Amino acid sequence: MRNYRGLFAMCTVSALLSFAACANITVNIYFPEKDVKSAYKSLEEELLQTPKKEQQEPPAESPRSDLRQDRQSLLAVIRASRVTLVTEAMAQEDLSRRITEEIKGYPEVVAAYKGIGQRLPRMNQLRERGLAGEANDGKAVLRANPPQVGDAETALLREENNDREVVINGMAKAILKLTRQEGTSANLARVKSQASETFASIRREAAHPGWWIQHPNGTWTRK
Repeated sequence: MRNYRGLFAMCTVSALLSFAACANITVNIYFPEKDVKSAYKSLEEELLQTPKKEQQEPPAESPRSDLRQDRQSLLAVIRASRVTLVTEAMAQEDLSRRITEEIKGYPEVVAAYKGIGQRLPRMNQLRERGLAGEANDGKAVLRANPPQVGDAETALLREENNDREVVINGMAKAILKLTRQEGTSANLARVKSQASETFASIRREAAHPGWWIQHPNGTWTRK
C-alpha cells in the first residue's frame, strides 16, 4: 500500500510539473520590437503638436535653391541604394505602418500625443536643469526635491505620465490586435511591459547631453 501511495504521489507531482511547463509556454507572446520602435517614432513625427512659438522659426532664404538641388541629388542616391533592400524593408515597414495607422484611429492616444507635444518646452526646461529624468519604464520622474520643485512641476509630470500611459496602453492593444494574439488582461500586461521598455529606449536615445536617464538595469546617469 505504501508503494502504491508513493507511486501515486510521484505521478501527481509529475503531472503538476508538466502542467506548469505547459503554462509557462502559453505565456510567451510575440513582440515586434523593431516595428514598435519605428511606429513610436512615426507617431511622434505625425502627432506631436508643439506650441506655435516652437514651430515658427524663420527659414533661411538664400541657400534654399542649393539645398533643394542637394536634397534631390541625395534622394536619388538613397533610392538607388535601397533597390536591393526593397523586399526586406517592405516587410518590416508594413507592420510598422499598420501599427501606426491603427493607433492613429484611437482618439485618446491622438489626444495624449497632443498633450505631450504641448508641454514639451516645459518638460525640456526641467530636464535641462536636471530636475527631471527619463525612467526605464517610459515615465518621467523628478530628480529633485522641494524647494527646487513645487506643486506646479509635480502636476506637470503627473499630466505627462498620464498621457504616456495612454500612448503605451494604446500601443499594447494595437500589437495584440494586429499580431492576432488573444487580448486577455494577462497578455495585455505582458505586451504593455515591453511596450513601456521600448518607449523608454526612445526617450534615452532622444535625451540631450546632460539629461538624467535610467538604464534598463536601474542605474541613473547623465547622458
